[in-house]
Amino acid sequence: MNKNLAAKFTGLALGLAALTSPAAGNFGNLPLYFEAGSPASFVAQGRDAQFSVSATGAQFVLQKSGGTRTVQMQFTGANPQPQIHGDGALSGKINYLTGNQPAQWRTSVPMFARVQVAEIYPGIDLVYYGNQQRLEYDFTVVAGANPGAIAIRFTGADKISVNAQGELVLKLGQDEILQPRPVIYQTVAGVRREVSGGYKMLDANNVAFTVGSYDRTLPLVIDPVLDYSTYFGGTDKDTAWSVAVNQTDGSVYIAGQTLSKKAIKNTKYQGEFIQGSPFSTPGAIQEDFGGGKLTGDGFVARFDATGTNLIYLTYLGGNGDDFVSSVAVDATGNAFVTGFTTSPNFPTTNALYPTIHGILNKRTKAYSGDAFIAELDAGGSNLVFSTYLGGSGLDAANGIALDLSGNIFVAGGTTSTNYPILNPVAFQLIGSTNLVLDRLAGTNSAFVTKIGASGSPLIYSTYLGGFTYDVAEGIAVDAAGSAIVAGFTISTNFPTTNAISSDLNAGGEKKNNDYNPKGNIRTIAYDAFVTKLSPAGSSLVYSTFLGSTNNDVGYRIVCDAAGDAFVTGYSASPYFPNTVTNIPGFYSNVASNKNGSANNANGDSDAFLTKFDPNGALVYSAFFGGKKTDIGYGVAVDPLGDAFVVGTTLSKDFPTNNTATALSGKLIGNNDIFVTAFNPDATALLYSGYLGGKKSDNGYSIAVDAAGSAYLTGQTDSKDFMITNAFQPFRNGKGDAILSKISLP
Repeated sequence: MNKNLAAKFTGLALGLAALTSPAAGNFGNLPLYFEAGSPASFVAQGRDAQFSVSATGAQFVLQKSGGTRTVQMQFTGANPQPQIHGDGALSGKINYLTGNQPAQWRTSVPMFARVQVAEIYPGIDLVYYGNQQRLEYDFTVVAGANPGAIAIRFTGADKISVNAQGELVLKLGQDEILQPRPVIYQTVAGVRREVSGGYKMLDANNVAFTVGSYDRTLPLVIDPVLDYSTYFGGTDKDTAWSVAVNQTDGSVYIAGQTLSKKAIKNTKYQGEFIQGSPFSTPGAIQEDFGGGKLTGDGFVARFDATGTNLIYLTYLGGNGDDFVSSVAVDATGNAFVTGFTTSPNFPTTNALYPTIHGILNKRTKAYSGDAFIAELDAGGSNLVFSTYLGGSGLDAANGIALDLSGNIFVAGGTTSTNYPILNPVAFQLIGSTNLVLDRLAGTNSAFVTKIGASGSPLIYSTYLGGFTYDVAEGIAVDAAGSAIVAGFTISTNFPTTNAISSDLNAGGEKKNNDYNPKGNIRTIAYDAFVTKLSPAGSSLVYSTFLGSTNNDVGYRIVCDAAGDAFVTGYSASPYFPNTVTNIPGFYSNVASNKNGSANNANGDSDAFLTKFDPNGALVYSAFFGGKKTDIGYGVAVDPLGDAFVVGTTLSKDFPTNNTATALSGKLIGNNDIFVTAFNPDATALLYSGYLGGKKSDNGYSIAVDAAGSAYLTGQTDSKDFMITNAFQPFRNGKGDAILSKISLP
């Protein structure tokens, strides 16, 4: 049964009314973009299907095993000459160099995330967009316009009907294209009010929509769609720390750590059950558990775009403890991972550093541990390269990113005085001479390392920190090749330049030179930091503290095509930068919380999302949560500038919005995952809510595709986690990883 064509009616702005109907039909690996075709038309090309859009309709050409099927969709009674244009221009271009006649070549063909048809009916616009293997279309209905005017004529299907569930069913031989029943509501005086609606058959080929009574002066709001949500784990405890999406084919990668020696029960891999086998797929790089009692082995898994088919799953580790902290993916489908290992036999190949540098503890028989970097091929069956990275102390890499040339950047923390250093950062310390970050200054320093696209050479590698304790947690790379790093520090002399704050624990009522009244001991809390390095890695574009009087930690960072940086983490400081005050019900509770007062650096916290421009100026900063602990662990941004944060909350009053179908509007367990999506200027929430069960649930990483669909991963102990269209519909071990996809309406 095909499940990937979608039709929706959506309110996009104040004063618009809307209804939605996400639907599905499997059209192969359709891309996320539209390319301009002939005048006034756009085409999305898939492996076994083509989708073409004109001003007056659309056509699907499907390659079936029994031949080609064509389905046409025309809007009856519509404007015969509406305006059509591409929307959301993507950075890439397409070139068609066919034949030996350059005059016939097509070069620099633009790509768009969406196609918009304006005024297809009076007061009604139409928007098409790709969502991995889903093709979706929205109608936006201006307040006062008539959604009942919309009528669609389908040709090419064997039969069209509305089933008992209210779904529109297009029969194509043995297959069906389903368009689920619309979900429609309005928010009136802060209260959600459901609006009835659905499909109605006008005749055998024509379909219209029914909408119940509603206030036509207010918008109808559409919930985000939980496309799929699944457990993923073996017979022990499994945690996914990172998720990435291949923007070429929509496949999804998760990576983390596992103690499971046995496979997922009753779960299919390529149509075959794999009960009782190792927690891996046949032919994987490493099919057997290597060892370790604390974190076990790292793992890397790749799913297809539907989230229901496992392409590969592999262990990655040796006889010590190993974990994968971060994963990135290139356009060919190769996965790049980094993390931590104590294994002297960690799998290495084509390595810059083929042996572990950590020191063996004679009492525990364990090594202090190195970071590692590895590249897996698209099928998960070969290591392109794999290398240790570290010195004689403890080294752990927390983030990985790729530039446009495929060079690899990692960031983390090290206690090694002999960590590999090349072309280190030089900067001007205020009131002093130039300093070079070529040696460990404190007990622990952040590090940033860049290596070539094939795992060599070492291009630059530098410490980043001051005289005390510094850790880099996340890293991103802009289009120019500048690395942007986020983390936390308690070093008062952490290098800063072009900073929004050059003082640790600055702001509010308590300064960093205040003393504890019980012992005249200086109270110093962590501050987050954000640092941008030049493309050569040898100088700082900007570097700033981000925080205030209490503990503030930056966990993950991403940048958009313009070079703006988005960082998330947590803060217990009531004076943390907070510019987003215009969203109703969206505020920080730390300032009024006894445990989050200015005199307590270890109290309850709120999540934050802070945006910097390419020069380090503050664009906005959102500080949000409930009355208990809220932590932002992951951040992502889509091509339109919408920002997405995932994390963990213990708060029953975490701010929620649009939670009817995809998310919960209330805390279910002791702690739940939260997901919050902001519009581009952080003046409104696209959605915000809980995801979890009755026990502990944590969201650690989030990625988005060009259509704004969010993919999040983490770990759950709950047997009743919110599951739908699941690859693995049950918790298998002591705690499982999770993977969920949420689509925007």
